Amino acid sequence: MEKILLIEDDADIREMLIDYLSGDGYEITAYADGVSVGVFTDITDYSLALVDLMLPQSNGFELIKKIREISTLPIIIITAKNNDHDKARGLSMGADDYVTKPFSIVELSARIKANIRRMAMYDVQTPTENVIHLKDLQIDLSAHIVKRGTDFIDLTRTEFDILVYLSKNRNRALSKESIYQKIWKEPYYGNENVLNTHMNRLRNKLKNGDNEYIKTLWGIGYKIMEV
Repeated sequence: MEKILLIEDDADIREMLIDYLSGDGYEITAYADGVSVGVFTDITDYSLALVDLMLPQSNGFELIKKIREISTLPIIIITAKNNDHDKARGLSMGADDYVTKPFSIVELSARIKANIRRMAMYDVQTPTENVIHLKDLQIDLSAHIVKRGTDFIDLTRTEFDILVYLSKNRNRALSKESIYQKIWKEPYYGNENVLNTHMNRLRNKLKNGDNEYIKTLWGIGYKIMEV
């Protein structure tokens, strides 16, 4: 049985999520604040974390940071409606996805399934090509690391997946829809904010002088630049 870590201070939302997701077959461990979670000695037991950004005594951003320091499990943030700054900040700190309040429990359930499925595929992936060379970058598919010379470039799992997908399809224009569906394993309904945030973070991390790796094709999507 898949286990989900839930940190949500609103008792009504917390109980609703526990009831619904338990019915989906998940085992839920729930906390009302980040402090109660304590040290994540058993974080590897979980398949996914649901984190509300507005928590008493602590904030969800610090919680995301703590989780990401010791685990690559998928993180879905729950945030206030229309707060794009919080969404972008949460994604940049390592969260994989988000839902905004008030949210559809059916949509959240679908996002949970998609993220857990993507993580499972990521874990068992056996690449036929161990290292991809892209300009001055070495993308190690087995170790899931990116290097420039002897320097490591710290990417989140989602950023790494996007870079690998683009690199394996170099010289091809990839639509936002195709990238989103490949990485998030769910239909694309114009979810541009999630993809754009991850793409901007990835570009900034890869940036090296005037060397451009990812080109935006306006009205189409993105393409890897080899020269």
